[in-house]
Amino acid sequence: MKNNSPIFAKPPSDNILLEDCQFYHVQDIPGLSEPTKGSFDLRKGVNEYLGCVDFLNKTVLELGPASGYITFYMESLGGKVTCIDLSTEKDSWDIVPDCHHNWKIKGRYHMNNLKKVQNAFWYAYKALNSKAKVIYSHINNLPVDIGMYDVSLMSLVLLHLQNPFKAIQNMLRHTKEKAIVVEFVNRTGVLSIKTKKNFKNLLQYLKQIISPRLPIIEFYPKLNGNRHAEIDTWWKISPEYIVNIASILGFEKSSINYHVQYHNGHPLDMFTVVCERTVPIENCNYN
Repeated sequence: MKNNSPIFAKPPSDNILLEDCQFYHVQDIPGLSEPTKGSFDLRKGVNEYLGCVDFLNKTVLELGPASGYITFYMESLGGKVTCIDLSTEKDSWDIVPDCHHNWKIKGRYHMNNLKKVQNAFWYAYKALNSKAKVIYSHINNLPVDIGMYDVSLMSLVLLHLQNPFKAIQNMLRHTKEKAIVVEFVNRTGVLSIKTKKNFKNLLQYLKQIISPRLPIIEFYPKLNGNRHAEIDTWWKISPEYIVNIASILGFEKSSINYHVQYHNGHPLDMFTVVCERTVPIENCNYN
């Protein structure tokens, strides 16, 4: 095996306890009497979330599986999934180095939580008899020799990365057909369901979703002049930013889908960009 070849992870234990888990998504897991708790509940809107892509007999490269709800859902549709996640031993979270916060402590806090989230992944993995593979690596250090995949998925992960362009490039260099990117339209709520009551909200919503728009990426920690305490979030990203990057990397055909998902019981406006490869990969110099 080459030195830069991936080493697929194994479950940290055959007997992970439920109390050692932290679920990012609400999940229905065999053996549990009720769904898990979780920040996001995508169960009603998961197909829109994934851009209604067909995963039957497709190989999928997923960046940031969290506790695995999307991973196992794609498997249930016939996909063969390989996940990329941070190593809690070798990697670190991309924390904004804001000197007004003890950001190093915040980084360690996130990594400790990640251990519990990864426990949840492996707990569900065993209960669902999953065949998914896991590569522990920061996306910036992704081994070159991981092969090619039909579809790649980046859902709610680019906003947490210091260099989202590099992350997209590293994923698309391993993608043969389609790439799916999911991000927030508005992190503070849902403008789309308020439009009938407030004309100002209607104008703001239309401004956000009417294309074409500029391919904008905004620095989130000081967005609108306000300092945010959540220093794990770098960017607010427009779908056109994703479309433009994908286009110059050989994925010139894209669609943007807006939808509503639920976070801690509250609806949020989100978007999904599905990009299709139009330039043969042998003509792309991703190196």
